[in-house]
Amino acid sequence: MSEYKCALSGLRATEEEIIDGEFPDGWIEVTINRKFINPKWEAIQYVKQGLLAQYLQGVPEDQREDQIMALSIQVEASMAMLESQTDKWAEDSSTLYIANPDDNIALMAEYNKFRKFLGLKPEVRLDEELPEDNEIVEYPQTNQQVVETEKIDENAAETVAEKSQDS
Repeated sequence: MSEYKCALSGLRATEEEIIDGEFPDGWIEVTINRKFINPKWEAIQYVKQGLLAQYLQGVPEDQREDQIMALSIQVEASMAMLESQTDKWAEDSSTLYIANPDDNIALMAEYNKFRKFLGLKPEVRLDEELPEDNEIVEYPQTNQQVVETEKIDENAAETVAEKSQDS
């Protein structure tokens, strides 16, 4: 069974689409990476601040300025091993696939809806040109109309789901 499954339609890549074990012909790979401060690393920094504040409370106020460097070094040294074994950044990555939309009007509509949401220009099927704004495009093979490339057929997701069940 194929490891490539379309996130929009549920279709799986066929053996004909996977050439020499490579990525399926015409398919789209979407990878989302998120990088953020590791909560454990952040907690270590909070603990270090708390320890320094606690140590400084035991020092008379008139001596704190003189002692802060020595106490900071002591706190840094006590946490050095833990801090060195903890990454400052954490990452989350997700990869999804979209089936080749070139031969499927409904899938192309959903893919363009996704592209528009991300601020990208719409793509067109290989056998058509991008329509002018406000132009109605007829697709005789499906009796479907699409008004403007910017307005996506609301029933496209249902059409994609129906086509994937037929396959």
